[in-house]
Amino acid sequence: MTRDFENVYAIILAAGASRRLGNPKQLLEWRGRTLLGNTIENARSLLNERVIVVLGSQAETIQEKVGLGGVIAVVNPDWQTGIASSIQAGIDSLPVNADGVLMLLSDQPLVGYRAMQNLLTQWQIEPSRIAASQYHDTVGVPALFPSTFFGALRSLQGDRGAKRLLLQFEDKLQKIPLPEAELDIDTREDFDHLSGHYDAGE
Repeated sequence: MTRDFENVYAIILAAGASRRLGNPKQLLEWRGRTLLGNTIENARSLLNERVIVVLGSQAETIQEKVGLGGVIAVVNPDWQTGIASSIQAGIDSLPVNADGVLMLLSDQPLVGYRAMQNLLTQWQIEPSRIAASQYHDTVGVPALFPSTFFGALRSLQGDRGAKRLLLQFEDKLQKIPLPEAELDIDTREDFDHLSGHYDAGE
């Protein structure tokens, strides 16, 4: 059974404080845009205005510097309690007719439009299952969760993110090879490495 994705939404988790980096990684420049702006643009190219951005730390600064027109911006007042509260804030912002949610991070700049489209296309084949990124013998986000898993996403606590559910429901996964998702940014060294990786065309 296939399903279109006119009722699929993206949730971009961008509430963290970037403590290891020392400044908001959401605002690092990547290919002429901010990291967060890059993720938003790719998600909007696929899902139009069905994109929710969850902010927390330095929300006002990020809102001022990143174009959030055409997306649903949500500020999570409990962001310091961990990523689970941001997932809950995003899920609670979905309309009741949402069929699924594409969970994204703002610090995986190599995950572009094609990677997101691939996840959605694969999910359409088996829309009752979770379409999860697979890299280095593990699974993670980006991942597309059908609405039957929204309750489980809401039940997460503290620093337990979506990956916990992917491991818990491994028998209900479609595993989509996505090596681009392995590379994320936590430190300046990570960013410099990724910038060199991209510039080299690797």
